[in-house]
Amino acid sequence: MDEDKLKAEFEYRDGFPPCLIYVDAEGDWYHKGARIIRKDILKIFYDNLQLTDTGLYVIKLKNEQCYIEVADTPFVIQQINVETGDSEDSAYFLITLKNTNEIEKLDPSTLWVGENNVLYCLVKERKFPARFSRPAYYQLATHIEENSENEAFYLISNGTKYYIKDSPPESLPEAIKS
Repeated sequence: MDEDKLKAEFEYRDGFPPCLIYVDAEGDWYHKGARIIRKDILKIFYDNLQLTDTGLYVIKLKNEQCYIEVADTPFVIQQINVETGDSEDSAYFLITLKNTNEIEKLDPSTLWVGENNVLYCLVKERKFPARFSRPAYYQLATHIEENSENEAFYLISNGTKYYIKDSPPESLPEAIKS
């Protein structure tokens, strides 16, 4: 099939063809409407996922690359675990990502509240936004406190107070922020 005919059949974005993959708001992946449930395949997709400067999620495998449709973000936090050190002040939080069960330390400086009061943070070395699932949000909410003077909310991690922002970090592409 020649390239012009292929481009006419599928909507290219920023020069990338579609993967025909959709990720819903809960982080479930679908290919042509069928849910992708194989963890090994999802792991390959996550390991090769990139976020372009225009906010497009692209899977790059060897010489092939294509974009995926995303309702919110491909990364969803499914669980929070609190790790305590010698004292309550030295507590920090571990997050578990849906689909891969990868665990990473929460970077509380990246927490923000988005549309519909959904909580987000950055994951994967601050490269991607991740949405907190409802259960993970409630797990973390038990540790969130309010500053009554300025009606702001914060989380204490490793003895440091981190205020939860009301907008995404500047490092994210504009298309993701809106």
